[in-house]
Amino acid sequence: MSSSPSVPTSFATPIPSPLPHPRYPSRFTSSLPCDEISSLGHEDGADAVPVPDSLLSTPRMVRNAVYSYVNPEDQSEGAFLLSWNKEFAKDLGINDSKLEKKNWTAEEYQNLVKVLSGGGRKIPKAEYEKQQQEGNKGPRLAQPWAHCYGGHQFGYYAGQLGDGRAISLYETVNPETGEPWELQLKGAGKTPYSRFADGYAVLRSSIREYLCAEAVAALNVGSSRSLAILSTETMVVREDGGEPGAIVCRVAPSWIRFGSFEIFFYRKDRKNLRRLAEYVCDEVFHLPKDDPQETAHFTEQFRKFHLNKAAEAAASTPMETQTASEDASESTTTATAAVEGAVEGAPVAEPQHKPKYRNRFAKMFEQITHRTAIMVSGWQAIGFCHGVMNTDNMSVLGLTIDYGPYAFLDTYDPTWVCNHSDTEGRYSFQQQPGICLWNLGRLALTLENYIGAQERVDDREWLQQQESDPEKEKHLKEAASDIVIEILNKSFRDVFLKDYRERMNAKMGLGAADQVRDQDLTTIVVPALKWMDDHEIDFHAFFRALAEYKVQTTESVDQNMDQVEALVKRLLSPTIWQAGGQSAVEEAKDWIMPYHTRIVQSDELKDDQARRARMNKVNPAFVLRNWVAQRVIERVTESVMKTREQSKEEDPDKDLLDRVLWMCQHPFGEEQQSSTKVEQVTVDGVTCEVKRNDAGLEAYGEFVGPVPEWGQGIQCSCSS
Repeated sequence: MSSSPSVPTSFATPIPSPLPHPRYPSRFTSSLPCDEISSLGHEDGADAVPVPDSLLSTPRMVRNAVYSYVNPEDQSEGAFLLSWNKEFAKDLGINDSKLEKKNWTAEEYQNLVKVLSGGGRKIPKAEYEKQQQEGNKGPRLAQPWAHCYGGHQFGYYAGQLGDGRAISLYETVNPETGEPWELQLKGAGKTPYSRFADGYAVLRSSIREYLCAEAVAALNVGSSRSLAILSTETMVVREDGGEPGAIVCRVAPSWIRFGSFEIFFYRKDRKNLRRLAEYVCDEVFHLPKDDPQETAHFTEQFRKFHLNKAAEAAASTPMETQTASEDASESTTTATAAVEGAVEGAPVAEPQHKPKYRNRFAKMFEQITHRTAIMVSGWQAIGFCHGVMNTDNMSVLGLTIDYGPYAFLDTYDPTWVCNHSDTEGRYSFQQQPGICLWNLGRLALTLENYIGAQERVDDREWLQQQESDPEKEKHLKEAASDIVIEILNKSFRDVFLKDYRERMNAKMGLGAADQVRDQDLTTIVVPALKWMDDHEIDFHAFFRALAEYKVQTTESVDQNMDQVEALVKRLLSPTIWQAGGQSAVEEAKDWIMPYHTRIVQSDELKDDQARRARMNKVNPAFVLRNWVAQRVIERVTESVMKTREQSKEEDPDKDLLDRVLWMCQHPFGEEQQSSTKVEQVTVDGVTCEVKRNDAGLEAYGEFVGPVPEWGQGIQCSCSS
């Protein structure tokens, strides 16, 4: 039986089918430094002695490490699968014949539940040995680990944080696409980073994350993904008493965060900060090493620049020389202030023109900045509030991760705060782009020496000399500031605005990216949002209703007032319509007039039917609002209790999670056209029509429509 020299077979967990084959050993753990305590016993051979689980999971300060080996707590007794994401399973590279649960053997089901609930080492030896015969892929072995990272929480650096209840099970690679994935169990028990917590997750928060990761991804915004959710017998104690426990298997290409860099920066651990940065450049973004010929060419350019400056200085008068020196000092101060302004959301001054070399670390920061801009642009366009945008919750890949007290907007309110723990409104909906800039500024601080070193970043001896001298290190930071400012301007501000314009134009039926006009944002989109805010308009209903607006053969809004009134009446609540409907109609003209004019100027846009179809492909009919999530949680929890009590009562919600998962993954409503069956369902005294698609899954039904009074403005806390 072969094994990696870094992980003895006696210490590893077998990964059974139908789960995808693990990459063995893990690229992450074999490339980066491990926690010294958890690495004990990881030498291979007969003498290897595994560290006891009780020691591995003991909360402690971990230094000089990017991760710690730790085994999930065995919660497999009485655990069962609540939902399996067969659509995403295909992306992982799982064999087509094993995508659906109905195609698993009883043994495969039992072994999968064991692995995903921490009991993988209970898999019988015969089964484990059978898994080793898969051609030349290597053994189906994994050694789980937890990430070590720090982070700023609500604006203040909090020191060591880390995966307190999430444990990475293993890495895999889709054999067809070559895309890497890291499977992680959330709620899998204590780790060295649990501090005073228990490492568990409650069912309600697990359902929220399981569903929302797929909902956000389906709305074309970067997100972690969900593979499975399991119910466990663990009773988890939270503020309101005991709650049923659960484990989510969530997946991402990488779980590295801004805080992964911060912990080494604030500990002044330059060695491991460099190792992590190199790993992200090489393995996450696949950036090439800096070309020596290219750096030599830049050095020559830079030398000529300084020679010219020296010649100019020699030709100047003493007074002029003094003034130039003062100007240079002032420009440096201005550049530094501009960086602070950038992360605070203030206008950014363009850096002075002088030779700058972007090495691979600057390119890495540029990629992270670009991806973050696209992510938060998506959030603003789909009306998504993250709730806890701490730097430890920011992915270097620009993915939405760590779904806690999130919310999709109900009525449009830019000041909405979905996290009731956020008493100052730091992470309100309108603050999200600015907070991303602030967080990028914190990340830039950790990388500024490498960025500032420019073409000499691989001259380790020279760089060490600069870092050991405070005055020389100051020059590194000054050199970095110009590059960082330029990246924040071009790769965040410009990218954000471009992407946001394109998304909002598509939502409003104003055409594809090549049809965007600069004035659309200021004359149509922003006034429309203000009108929505003034009249408490449902954000998502607005765009679906706007798709029904017909310009027909009219040339002006005055000729189309019946359509305008119908649109406004549909969007306003009956009470508001009676109290001030006509006033709302008049105020709507501020954005409807330029909107109408913009549409009728284009033969493509004024085709009402085609425009409606395009809009309904980007504006969801189903939205995982907080009231929907709350209703699903209540019903699934009741269903879980029936299962555990072995109730004989019929359980209509046994497959509810699968049905709602399908809605999250297909939110736009086009599937309703192929529905084959219509049922009348009564919920809380209200009868609604439920359509079922060809697969027999509920197509939206009761979860689409006006927000019930009890469900308006639901906030959540960080507790889960």
